[in-house]
Amino acid sequence: MSITAHHFRWIAIFIAVLVILLALAAYGYFTGRWEDDNNNAHVYGIASAETRPELCMDSEARERVRKLMLEALDEAFKEKIKDLYEVWLRDATGQPARAAKGAENALRAYEHARGAAMKFSPPECSG
Repeated sequence: MSITAHHFRWIAIFIAVLVILLALAAYGYFTGRWEDDNNNAHVYGIASAETRPELCMDSEARERVRKLMLEALDEAFKEKIKDLYEVWLRDATGQPARAAKGAENALRAYEHARGAAMKFSPPECSG
C-alpha cells in the first residue's frame, strides 16, 4: 500500500466523521432540540444546588449520628497517637519533641472537631 493511499484513507475517514457530526448537529438544530431545555434536566441526572433538600432528622437520629461522629473521632485520635508512637520507635531523631508536637496538634484538632460534633444539630424534619 502506498503512502498516498494510506493518507487518502485517513482523509476519507476524517471527512466521513465530520459529515456525521454535522448531520447530527443539523438534526438537533432543525428539530428544536438544539436549545437547552430546563424541563428535561432531570433526565440527565443534573441537580442544582437550589433543589438540594435540606438536611433534617428527628432527635433520635440526630443523637445516633452525633454518637457515631464522636466514636469515629475517638478512634481517629487513638490511631493518630498510635502512629506517633510508631514513628518514635522507628526513628528516634528529634524525639520526644517531635512526638509531643504531633500530639499537641492532634489534641488541638480533636478538641475542635469534638466541639463541632457537639454543636451538630440539623433541624427537625417537617411533615
